[in-house]
Amino acid sequence: MLNTDLDYLFEKIRNLENSKENERRNNAWVPIVNTAEAYWHGKPKKDLSYIPITIEPEHEMWGKILEFHLNDYYNNPSTYLLAELNMKVYRFEKFLDETPIGRAIPLWMGTGFESSLFGMEQKYTSDKDPWLGREPILKNTKNLDRLSIPDFFKGHIMEKVHAFFLEIKNRIPSDFNVIMPEWCRGPFGLACHLRGMDQIIIDMTEDSTFVHDLMRLTTDARKKWSKQRADFMGVPIQVGSLYNDEVNVPMISPRFYEELVLPYEIELSNFYGGISYWHSCGNTEKLQKTIKTIPHLEMVHVSPWTNLQKSVENFRDSGISLEVVLHPLRDVQQASDKEITAHLTSVREVTSGLPVTVRADGMQLISTLEDDLNNIYRWAHIGKVILGEKIKKEID
Repeated sequence: MLNTDLDYLFEKIRNLENSKENERRNNAWVPIVNTAEAYWHGKPKKDLSYIPITIEPEHEMWGKILEFHLNDYYNNPSTYLLAELNMKVYRFEKFLDETPIGRAIPLWMGTGFESSLFGMEQKYTSDKDPWLGREPILKNTKNLDRLSIPDFFKGHIMEKVHAFFLEIKNRIPSDFNVIMPEWCRGPFGLACHLRGMDQIIIDMTEDSTFVHDLMRLTTDARKKWSKQRADFMGVPIQVGSLYNDEVNVPMISPRFYEELVLPYEIELSNFYGGISYWHSCGNTEKLQKTIKTIPHLEMVHVSPWTNLQKSVENFRDSGISLEVVLHPLRDVQQASDKEITAHLTSVREVTSGLPVTVRADGMQLISTLEDDLNNIYRWAHIGKVILGEKIKKEID
């Protein structure tokens, strides 16, 4: 149940932030400042004696754990603030991972946020994350010229974001801060949302000029918006991230990725001064040798549908960190102790010598809440034992 005592929560978080345990957790990661990613992705330090782990249930599960409605979370700043503070405390005290705690309140407006900047609608329900309306707004290629580049200060969704920002800022003490959302969606993912998945696959084959024009629009829009955000927050433009679930094989071929997507990702990396995190939940094995040519790329997501051994081979000499992400059911919630041990032992052996983190995310309610949480706790305990001797000593 949500604890609604804000003063208690603020003081609790201060104490946890200053704890020895939080110091230990922070020591696992390369610092990343001013990030607004609600789904925090830490970049592991090199030469750690263990592999740090992170745990992140889906918001649907958080709603069940803490008893709040997601419709309220995404539309009521008061609910959002209480949920974020409670999640910080619960995550730190219950999950035996390396996720640190801090005083920043990042604004997260749903996976369709960037598309909603262009006028697409997000649908809200009480117990599910918002989903993007199924009707693309670029049904005709000739309509591209009518698509306006979003403004950080204008439009329905940004008016809502600014209202959230101001209300939360007025309710938190001076030693806490609220951070505006980041533009995380990659230019191709956004292009897929605006044009429609089926149609853009056809466009890549039949009208590559249009695809380039659309990619130019989504890239320029992101750069303008990110500059406005940095100016508003009073911070330099920081390293960016690329959320690219739509960039995977067979959704896109290696040739089309190199010709139609990569140039714009390189441009964004040069604009931001680096890409801290490149993400795709799909199979990226055949794209990885091209992905690693993005300059100043720091960490790449390796999904449970991507071959880990091949990924290690592709990135071994690149200096790029790997975030090894598990299948929430097969590897965590429905896995036996023996299966968890065998899988994590394999991960440790295969990735030896690389900067690596292991992440359990995507968990949702599949049984009873008690059983599902106990399975997550169990996975975390085994993970700590398998992935590092120093951590094992601390647990024992």
